[in-house]
Amino acid sequence: MSQATSKTIKCKAAVSWGVAEALKVEEIQVDPPKASEVRIKMLCASLCHTDILCCNGIPFPLVPRIPGHEGVGMVESVGEGVTEVKGGDIVIPTYIGECGLCDNCQSGKSNLCHTYPLKVDGLMPDGTSRMSTSDGTRIYHHFTCSTLSEYIVIDANYIVKFDPRIPLHHASFMSCGYSTGFGSTWREVHVHKGSSVAVIGIGAVGLGVKTQSTSLPI
Repeated sequence: MSQATSKTIKCKAAVSWGVAEALKVEEIQVDPPKASEVRIKMLCASLCHTDILCCNGIPFPLVPRIPGHEGVGMVESVGEGVTEVKGGDIVIPTYIGECGLCDNCQSGKSNLCHTYPLKVDGLMPDGTSRMSTSDGTRIYHHFTCSTLSEYIVIDANYIVKFDPRIPLHHASFMSCGYSTGFGSTWREVHVHKGSSVAVIGIGAVGLGVKTQSTSLPI
């Protein structure tokens, strides 16, 4: 399937119903994508510490919500006007878009896009949600993603087409953890080959730092 249909999909998702409460696996409804949107079948997802913080009400409570902003999936259908991807493409969702034209995108110093910024209200750019419970209760997105769901809908400007030859369980970390560590050393600290670097921690962020540097983590 490549074009959006009127069909709403029922699937499973991990839902946060209250601050610091355990996630519950629920059956939810995921609407079809609207114009400039893509519906993705999630294939792999990983958990970032930021997801845990948000489920604990930081920076503010927003429930019910489906957490998760790291993952990789396959395009199930696309909305009107979407030409960059098609059904069957492997993509990763991102929580910051990039228009390539605004001052920040062209600065070479920041990718905090003015046109497609980090969203913290749990809603799509049009102010609505594409996810709900079986009785119609609105469920908030996590940033733009909510990867702890079998299906998600996301604005097409917040996805990156991915090489399907890369193992999907590795690709999942590219959304945040790994790219945070890699990008901070490459774009901010400008660590170069031959540098001596101490890496504290070997989680996804630390491994991203290690890839860019030539030292061993301690």
